[in-house]
Amino acid sequence: MEPLKPETKKLILDTNPNAAPEDIEEYERLLAERFTVDPDLPKSPEHAILHEAREARLAELHKKLFPGESGKQ
Repeated sequence: MEPLKPETKKLILDTNPNAAPEDIEEYERLLAERFTVDPDLPKSPEHAILHEAREARLAELHKKLFPGESGKQ
């Protein structure tokens, strides 16, 4: 996972009035969290709920930050 480049962040903010710097920070933080969990380990019900919530929020943020892209993450 590589952070967004400064020029990409600027482009997002310049071209998308709905995007805020906080959205980009949250998006990067949630993406990084994906790499802190071993996907092969079984999930407890609590972890499964957190995982689903994180993935749903990532999808929302991706749609907000990259409105021209479809289904990429």
